[in-house]
Amino acid sequence: MTEMPKICRGCFTEWEEGNAACPNCGWEPGEQYDRVFDWTPGEVFEKRYLLGMLFCSNPDTAVWRIYDTVLGVSYLALRVFPEDDDSLYLSAKKIKKSKDCFQGAVRLMAAKSVGLKRALLFSIEETEQNREVLKHALQKEIQLEEAFEPPDVSGCGRKKEQELIPGTILKERYQVLECIGIGGFGMIYLCNDIALRRLVAVKEYFPEEWAEREEQYVSIKKSRIAEAYRFGLESFYLEAKLMAKFIHTPHVVTICDLMEANDTAYLVMDYIAGISIGREMRAGGYQPYPPKEAAEILFPVTEALCALHEEKIIHCDVSPGNIMRSENGEIFLIDMGAAKYALTSRPILSAAFLKPDYAAPEQYRTAKSGIPGDEGPWTDVYALGATAYYLLTGAKPPDVMQRLSGKRKDVALPKRCRLKHKKQWLKFFNRAMALEIRERMGSVVEFREEMEKLLK
Repeated sequence: MTEMPKICRGCFTEWEEGNAACPNCGWEPGEQYDRVFDWTPGEVFEKRYLLGMLFCSNPDTAVWRIYDTVLGVSYLALRVFPEDDDSLYLSAKKIKKSKDCFQGAVRLMAAKSVGLKRALLFSIEETEQNREVLKHALQKEIQLEEAFEPPDVSGCGRKKEQELIPGTILKERYQVLECIGIGGFGMIYLCNDIALRRLVAVKEYFPEEWAEREEQYVSIKKSRIAEAYRFGLESFYLEAKLMAKFIHTPHVVTICDLMEANDTAYLVMDYIAGISIGREMRAGGYQPYPPKEAAEILFPVTEALCALHEEKIIHCDVSPGNIMRSENGEIFLIDMGAAKYALTSRPILSAAFLKPDYAAPEQYRTAKSGIPGDEGPWTDVYALGATAYYLLTGAKPPDVMQRLSGKRKDVALPKRCRLKHKKQWLKFFNRAMALEIRERMGSVVEFREEMEKLLK
């Protein structure tokens, strides 16, 4: 178990040393608590889960506070009596049906064994109102629906030799349906969450340059790249921890689970049925969006980035391909694989993994030196500006390296640009995509405010 921060061991809120008891949950340091429903506050399961105080209970349900030491985040663990997957699934349906009654977001994460007991892991804001809503919701009668039928993948086969075969079961919980994405450090699969009967996205740590697969199991190709492989794995775990911080943040994909299997690691996320803005642009023949439609895409991204920057985290990979539009029209910022804490001593990956049309110049300097440089919120501003340029003009943003090495360093609009008030927009792009940090917009808030002025 990793080192615990200074938080209450009962509800995992910030703890002021010297207080006799937590004002939120009543937990007292050194107190021996009775066993309730076979669990005792303070128990540790699987060297990962620390059990806190009981949040609420009914005759046939018990909801506990629990702290995930791997992800560094707290949420709730629901046990149902009798303990079986059907009961957990029904409870999940009850919570989901009552989501409009809760304060804040409701996130269903995973159904899994915790200390040999089946539990539903989920997250809500721990308010008194939500406690009563939850108790009431779990008492409702609801019928078990017909079994979830995942898409037929019997004829899919493998797209690439190294992909997991459709039908593969991961940790007895997730059935692989098909590979839906391949990146430098992993593959993303569409999977059936067997217990909760829903579709999820599962990202596997599998750097193709360094790893190979024998049946399901992943191994390093050559011993000399072991250090690079381990660093990539550490970055994979860091991505999970970063995502876990934003369980309640709108427009950020929710992490559901993190697990080890097949000698590698898997990150389970909400599956967003929809299309990336990059694919949307290609499907539309690269026709630019009207400014107000572009704003409807970009402004939710600024909200997500504000939440990240408040935690001193920079995304480092904002681009049209990492912005998703769900089937109901909601915008999500995805893929935090490149994200990092600002101004840390964490090593940096190669420039080969940077997107040349969207990466800020300071990212190239950092990649070249091999040590953290001057990345900050302004780094995401550059990428956001480049994304706005693409959406509003239909043309690729100017390449940073070409701008740095060429005679013309300023951003220019394409000849066929149809934007009204071109001079104002050009000034906007040059401030958002300035090569010098001191000349660039310093925050996504400033970016949004400047864009709002142009939309009036």
